Order: sequence, then structure tokens, then C-alpha cells
Amino acid sequence: MEREFVWKSRPSQIPNIPYFVVMSWTIILPLYRYLKTRFISYSFSEDRMIIKEGILSQSVNEIELYRIRDYSVFKPFLLRIFGLGHLQIVSSDRTSPTLTLRAIHQPESVMSQLRDCVEGARKRTQTKEVDFS
Repeated sequence: MEREFVWKSRPSQIPNIPYFVVMSWTIILPLYRYLKTRFISYSFSEDRMIIKEGILSQSVNEIELYRIRDYSVFKPFLLRIFGLGHLQIVSSDRTSPTLTLRAIHQPESVMSQLRDCVEGARKRTQTKEVDFS
């Protein structure tokens, strides 16, 4: 069954540019860094977030959206110039309590779409967040 994604993207190569320049004397390290970034995929559907990464071997991390608890956006100066930023997600998932979607385009817009999907997933599953702090 093919899943319909609300949002799908890859991290930008912009943060790698300084590394490419400094390590230009060797081709292997910049190539590895490029491929490592290139083979990361972020996506979310109406019910779960999927992060795939790996060059030769691939790991797939899925998180149910109703488990997401908090979001924050961080935009370093270099990324902000290009309209990029990091979206950090805190969840109640035991294997991945904190996820960072690095160097994505328009992180505030993605955060808004994700928030809407999380609220929809909570309504569908009748899940409520309880804070015991």
C-alpha cells in the first residue's frame, strides 16, 4: 500500500559547503559527507513521521504522530540566509525521544503542517497528552 505524504523533503547541502572547501584537498571525505546528507529523507503522513538514512545500509525510523509532544525551530545565521533551519521534535517515543530535521526549507511552515497532523492524529486515536512534571 502506497502511503500519501503530507510533506517530504531532504536536508540541504548548504551546511556542508564550508566542509567541502576546507577538505577539498581530499575527495573521499567531501564525497562521503555529500552522500551521507544526500541519503537522508524526511517525511510525514497523516499518522506517522518517517526518517530514512544511510548510504549502503539504510535505517528507517518511524514515529507515530500522536506521540509528538513539542517542536522548536533553530535557524543559525548561515542557514537563515538561505531560508533554511532545523526543526527539533520532542516525542514520548522510547527509541527516539528527540529528533532533529536538519537544514530543511521553511521550518516554520513544516512545523505548522506537522502540528496540524499531530492534532488530527490525536483526535483520530482519542489520545491526550498528560504532563506529570
